[in-house]
Amino acid sequence: MNRKELVRRIANVMRENDIRKPVSSQKQVFHISDDEGNSKDFVVKKTGKGVLFTYDDVEAVMDTCLAVIGDSLKRGESVSIRGFGTLSLNYRKPRVNKHPVTHEEVEVSGRYVPKFESGKDLKMCAKMYELSLEERLANYESSESDDEEGDE
Repeated sequence: MNRKELVRRIANVMRENDIRKPVSSQKQVFHISDDEGNSKDFVVKKTGKGVLFTYDDVEAVMDTCLAVIGDSLKRGESVSIRGFGTLSLNYRKPRVNKHPVTHEEVEVSGRYVPKFESGKDLKMCAKMYELSLEERLANYESSESDDEEGDE
């Protein structure tokens, strides 16, 4: 899934769950007077309305989140999102490797690389996917064996 598809899926889920952004409404003042010269001002504020988030809204929020995560990693801080995972930096020691084409020994300097450790919820999603694959494979094998019996 690419970035555009992710934004669209998030926006669609927000629409399905009726998640709305609040929109401020202006107050209206009504002046009421009678024939005797009595007057009264009534201030009416419309009830708060919510508007659905657009793709641009979702994209702006995603961009901001990614920028904050990037800034945190630039400062060496780790970012932990409960259930999702932890992003941090990992130091790789300097080492000597072989060049894949020329097979010469090349020195690789030490550097920091991003590291992601998945959280409990992501691990559970992977497990559920694995179980569904096993179920599909079992159904596929049973349907093949039924086809072979029918051919005889």
